[in-house]
Amino acid sequence: MYTVEIIKKNEFECNWITLFIGRKFKLISSQEVTNYAVNHLENNPNIKNENILELAWEQTEEKVDSLLEQIVSDGSSEVMNREYHKWLYSVLKDIYINSADDMVFSDIENIFFMFNSPEHMHNFFRAVSDAFYYPSDSEYTVKELLKEFLETEKQIILN
Repeated sequence: MYTVEIIKKNEFECNWITLFIGRKFKLISSQEVTNYAVNHLENNPNIKNENILELAWEQTEEKVDSLLEQIVSDGSSEVMNREYHKWLYSVLKDIYINSADDMVFSDIENIFFMFNSPEHMHNFFRAVSDAFYYPSDSEYTVKELLKEFLETEKQIILN
């Protein structure tokens, strides 16, 4: 599990949709959402949104997910997509920075499946697999391919 700090450390804004996507892909705990809600209310004491007020109290995971869904129900697919890419970028960058060279491929593989084998990652995953299983045939290392993919992801987020 991660925290929203992984998003903030990449200098991305964190919002309710970020939390929603994080919960959807089981990247953050419901407690993380509660902590965010409490912090949000402390910084915005005039908030009257019943869903946010409810989130500030510890709830079951199902209730947290339901409340988040109600809060973000008016979010456009474009915004949802951007938040999705923030998570994907942040998690993969964490792997790039913190994973040992011999673990990078398996960590990428886990993320590929955790994010439901996203279509836009297929070519990247194929190239990474080739670099891992046939390193002498590959022009690039797994980490070099990951770095290149991260640059592409960042452009998706910033555009």
